[in-house]
Amino acid sequence: MEEHTASPTVMDDMVGLEKLKMDLHSWQSQQKQMPSALLFHGPVGTGKSTSAHLIGKALLGEHHDANFIETNGSDDRGINYVREELKQVMRTKPIGARMKVILLDEADGLTATAQDAMRRMMETYSSNNLLILTCNDISKIKPAIKSRCAVYGFPPVDAFQGANRLAEAYGLDNVAPLVKLIQLNNGDMRQSMIFLNSAGPDYEDRINDLEASMDNSVQHVLADDWLNLRRSFHEQLRMGRGLQAILTNFYNNMQEHFDDEDNIDSMNDIMVAYGDVLVHRHTWVGNAYSYLDYLVAKMRKEVKMNDEQ
Repeated sequence: MEEHTASPTVMDDMVGLEKLKMDLHSWQSQQKQMPSALLFHGPVGTGKSTSAHLIGKALLGEHHDANFIETNGSDDRGINYVREELKQVMRTKPIGARMKVILLDEADGLTATAQDAMRRMMETYSSNNLLILTCNDISKIKPAIKSRCAVYGFPPVDAFQGANRLAEAYGLDNVAPLVKLIQLNNGDMRQSMIFLNSAGPDYEDRINDLEASMDNSVQHVLADDWLNLRRSFHEQLRMGRGLQAILTNFYNNMQEHFDDEDNIDSMNDIMVAYGDVLVHRHTWVGNAYSYLDYLVAKMRKEVKMNDEQ
């Protein structure tokens, strides 16, 4: 199987997002006044950053490269970043275009003080900038920021629509396993494409292996088998599954076992550890493998400590 990206080249190619696509056409035709800031929120892999890039291309045309600036809120989350780097970007004039488009990815990684400083800059430098913020967790965006943005939700991609897009891009006839793949990745099209690119012609068997690995992870927890839980997580990463998808699916699967009275104490211990580890998600300096190792170690320690009490 040849490697593909299946990436849209214009905004109209995006699956769903009809309101955003209609608004973009209205801004381009000047039938509707364009806001100075947009806020895209939704799960990982639902097209937030891709849409920002496509909007930048649509609005800037041939001047895109000189006037589209991308940065990431989780790379440097503090107030110094906003006051120094972001301010410098926003205050400079566009080159050959009437505006700059500034993408701030993972804005929910910004600290509260950094968001306060950004709000003041949004007010000061709104005349020649379109600021596009993306976030996974909109609850971490302060109301003062949200009120200054046109807000668009990015739901998980419909599995059947996404599967048809993948089948067309990869030249595949059997859509059913692609539906399953997107469902396993919680609607994350990007991770689904990464998986297919690495799976090759045996992609159907690899999808079944991925599903089995995910199911086994919960059984390892219930059996107090931490070594094989770690192996299961690593196997999912090697198969091309994203960290966020692994964490979300593991959490959902664990929740299903809370009705089992024999396991409820262990489930509570594990969920406490899981929540503690998530606190470090945006500041973790290692890779996805080391983060999952830390998660397993934390859960094992929590369960053992409470068993000894």
